[in-house]
Amino acid sequence: MTSKQLIVDFVTALSAKQPTPGGGGAAAIVSHLLFHSLLERNWVGNAIALARLRRRLRLLTLCCCLMLFLGAAIGAAAAQMAAAYTTRIKDVKSGAAQKGEVLISSMNVEQLLQAADDDAAAYSNLQRTWKETDMPADEKAAIEARALQVPTVLLETCHAYILSIQTFLPDCNPNITSDAKVGIHQLAGAARAAYQTVLVNSPPADEKERLKGLIKEIRTVEDDLLDL
Repeated sequence: MTSKQLIVDFVTALSAKQPTPGGGGAAAIVSHLLFHSLLERNWVGNAIALARLRRRLRLLTLCCCLMLFLGAAIGAAAAQMAAAYTTRIKDVKSGAAQKGEVLISSMNVEQLLQAADDDAAAYSNLQRTWKETDMPADEKAAIEARALQVPTVLLETCHAYILSIQTFLPDCNPNITSDAKVGIHQLAGAARAAYQTVLVNSPPADEKERLKGLIKEIRTVEDDLLDL
């Protein structure tokens, strides 16, 4: 079984109505899965033997990009699991169960996992712009725009999901609100990391300010949850 399949299986299990995995596992799994993904491809062993610093930095960048999307997918799955457990008779009568169903359907975990592949492809094409000095200007501009778009969309998605989870929290089964909160924190981490990736791609000043505003809203949500 590949590491990618392990990731898909974990996220699927996390979003389901079952005791484990839960929020605690979600909080730790990203680094664990990434490390095993590296081992699967012998990237760790090869990195030690790499002669050129450029290849090491390229590997690190790809790994960090992978973590963005895995963190977001796991965060969304944790929130979906909390919603799936808000199905008690009292939840059905109060309308909380229906709100949980809306939350579950509003978050597309599979799309987040697919976006990891999209990001890898965008970064690979971006590398070409550094090497191919004769690349047409319009092709280079399109590649650079795509490299900026992928993390931007991830940040926007994380922001939207976080606000949806925050809205659902008052109706969430109180025995499992911590898992929904784990989802918010995982998504928040992915959003901040995506913002850093956006900055590397030199966004226009007005776009930078817009995305900074989303990050500030996310921070406010986290501060409220942590009572800071």
